Amino acid sequence: MPLPADTDPVDDRRLLYSELDAHDRLGSKLLAEPDRPFVSDWNGEHPFIHHFLGEFADMPVHQLGSLSAYSHMDEDPELSTQIAELHNLKYGEVDVTARQCLPGAGSTSFLTTLLMFQYLKGVREVAYLPPVYYNAAWWMRTLGFSVRRVASDVDFAEEVDLALPTGRSLLWLTDPVWFAGIPVRAGTVDVIADWQNKTGSTVIVDGTFQHMDWHGRRPEMTSRLDPDLTFRLICPTKTLGLHGFRFAYAIVPERHYMDFTELHGRLHGAPGLADRRFAHRAVQVLASDEGALPLMTFAQDRYRRLWSARAVTQAVEPSCGYFLFARPTVPADRFLAMDMSCYGGTGYPGYARINLLNPAAIDCLMDGRDAG
Repeated sequence: MPLPADTDPVDDRRLLYSELDAHDRLGSKLLAEPDRPFVSDWNGEHPFIHHFLGEFADMPVHQLGSLSAYSHMDEDPELSTQIAELHNLKYGEVDVTARQCLPGAGSTSFLTTLLMFQYLKGVREVAYLPPVYYNAAWWMRTLGFSVRRVASDVDFAEEVDLALPTGRSLLWLTDPVWFAGIPVRAGTVDVIADWQNKTGSTVIVDGTFQHMDWHGRRPEMTSRLDPDLTFRLICPTKTLGLHGFRFAYAIVPERHYMDFTELHGRLHGAPGLADRRFAHRAVQVLASDEGALPLMTFAQDRYRRLWSARAVTQAVEPSCGYFLFARPTVPADRFLAMDMSCYGGTGYPGYARINLLNPAAIDCLMDGRDAG
């Protein structure tokens, strides 16, 4: 599906914000039919919680630290240094410094700050590749950004045409295509890197679900982008499947670090003490030899179980994370799910996002594998 070089901004807004409409319709169905299993949900269970938490799981509250003082992650230089070392020593990246790494409470807060920071700098247009996480799309709409879609489809589609802006721009790139467990193609990142070098454009990488490769491969392709022009979002609580804690971090150009940190603090204030202490534990676990691989192997085994039992008849072959995009065997009226309309892509009728960590979702799909 070719994409014209100069797309219609009105149509691009319609395409992006139709994803929000699809989420709203799904929300109404979830309220109206609470007994139908929701196979696409964002929560889940896994057997590695105590393994990941270690002694932190049993630490009394009074041992966390001062309960009467604010606990700012950005005022914790040890944490920022540990994050930089994680990227340099474990993830195989080079020259990531503590002066680039801003930790905070959750990826949603950073989505807000990333867009607000650009807005306050005078940026009024965002170019994007689908999908865009719905909270980011909501802020783009709320702040009144003009949006330009520069890819004809989600990156795992067979033919994807890119029409990047000819001049200096702001590009929003979500990697991986998380709902299907597929990294953005290396060739796509190479094209964006070359374009960024030629135009001096800023790229925001929503890497909330990065560092979740099923085979432990690293580094992430987007680490090749110009660090002086790139903002990256990483979320260890997603990597470890521990959503009850709030911890994410942004890797930002050093020249913007102070301004970005100040804005983030003004928007969101200080995180909780438990979240800050957990952040240290999370980085420690991710820096270990096995990191999050036990959880990734668990998700991979769940996928193989569904496939071998013919609980799904077709699937986009995943290689990271714990979401699967596939066509279930069970009739669609037996469950609720997020389909391609939630992500701005085309095709794949009957496919649904499946949370491989949700036992109720797995049971629902397995129970219906012999259905007509």
